[in-house]
Amino acid sequence: MRKLYLDQKIWSVREKFTIYDDRERPVYRAQGSLFKIPKHFDIFDLQDHVVASVTKQPLHWLPRFDLKIGGQPVATIQKQFSLFKPRYDLVAAGLTVTGDFWDMNFTVSRRGQVVGTVAKRWFSVGDKYEITSQDDTDSLLLVGLVLAIDYVKRQAQAAANSSSTGN
Repeated sequence: MRKLYLDQKIWSVREKFTIYDDRERPVYRAQGSLFKIPKHFDIFDLQDHVVASVTKQPLHWLPRFDLKIGGQPVATIQKQFSLFKPRYDLVAAGLTVTGDFWDMNFTVSRRGQVVGTVAKRWFSVGDKYEITSQDDTDSLLLVGLVLAIDYVKRQAQAAANSSSTGN
């Protein structure tokens, strides 16, 4: 089992994240694109090599992202239509996501077996997420999932704030 902590930089225009292990040592860093369409995030290892990427697909009614690890497509993250609480599908080999996306607490399972969990840390400066993976090979998949859902939530909050201040 591996625990990672995804910590967003507070005053970052490019949406920068540092991913630490349970001993508070950096493992990865992630950075969002700036003024690019489609929006994408690159995940870098400690040697500054891109090890994974999350790219928002343009021209979809609901947000949809492609996740690549090592340059290979591994999953599509799709927001589903829902009236009250947000729902997401993770289209990959046998993976399902269940839980509370509004509060960012959810579980990822493969054929009924839990492969990882995500929990938002509420009492921290900036957004911080605890990611637990049962197998290290699923760690980047979980990090990519969190980046995509966090981005959608931020966009929704920005839209809500701009519409409430525009009255």
